[in-house]
Amino acid sequence: MSNEHILFISAGASIDKTYAITVEELKPTHIVVLAEESIFHDYKADTDFLKLEKPKIRQAIEGVRQRVELDGRREFALVQLPKLDQDIIRGTILKIRNEHKEAEFSFNVTGGTALFSTSLFLMAIWLGGRVCITRTEDTFIELKIPKMSLKELEENRDLMKIIRVLGGESKNKIRVSDKDDTRKKNSQIHDTWMRNKEILRELDVIKSVSERVGKNDQVNQTRDMKKLISWDLVEEKKEGRENLYRLTSDGILAYNIFKEQ
Repeated sequence: MSNEHILFISAGASIDKTYAITVEELKPTHIVVLAEESIFHDYKADTDFLKLEKPKIRQAIEGVRQRVELDGRREFALVQLPKLDQDIIRGTILKIRNEHKEAEFSFNVTGGTALFSTSLFLMAIWLGGRVCITRTEDTFIELKIPKMSLKELEENRDLMKIIRVLGGESKNKIRVSDKDDTRKKNSQIHDTWMRNKEILRELDVIKSVSERVGKNDQVNQTRDMKKLISWDLVEEKKEGRENLYRLTSDGILAYNIFKEQ
C-alpha cells in the first residue's frame, strides 16, 4: 500500500494563508494546486475585480510553492487548466489518480468559483477522498461524505436495528453493565460506548450479558459491525477482551433520520 497522500487545492487568493492548517490536519505528501490558465495572463477585457484578484491569486500560489519547498517534506505541482469546465477538471484529476492509484486523496475546495469547488467535491466522492474548507488561518472544517446511500441502509433491516439500539440509549449516552458501578456513575458524562453483549441483548439475540453467543449469531454480528464501521456509521474500541461500539456523528445522523420508522 502506497503512503502517498495527494492534496488538491483549488486556487484562490488566500490559499497561502490557510495552507499550514490544511497540511497539519491532512498530512499530505503531495500538493497539487489547480488553477485556470487565464489567471496567469492579464487581459484588457478583464473586469476591475479580475485586475485586482489575479495578482493576489498568483501571489498566493507562489506563497504555497515557497512554503512547500522550504518545508522539504512534500512535493508541489501547479496544474493549469485551459478553462473551468467540469469534464476538464475531472479529466485532470483522473489522470493524476491513474498515475498514483494507491494514493489517498484530499480536496481543499475553499478557493475558486462554485463550479470549480463543486467539481472537486464530486471527484472526492468518485475517489473516496476527504474534503475540507479553510476559511481562516485557524479554521479547518472537514465535510463528511457518506459512504452509502440512505436507501441502501434502509433496505438492510439488521443494520438498522443496530443503529437504533446504539442511538436509542439515553440520547446516545450508552449504559454500561449493571454490575459495573464505577463506570455506571460516570457514564452520563464520559461513556458513550456500548458493550457488544449489551447490543446483542437489546437485539434479543441473548437474554442476558452472561449468556454465551451462538457461533452463527457471532458471525452475523461481526459481519454487520464491519459493514457499519466501513461506512463510518459506527466506531469500535477494545476494553480488555471486550469490543465496545458507539455511533459516529454520521451514525447519529442516520439514527435521527430513521428513528421514527
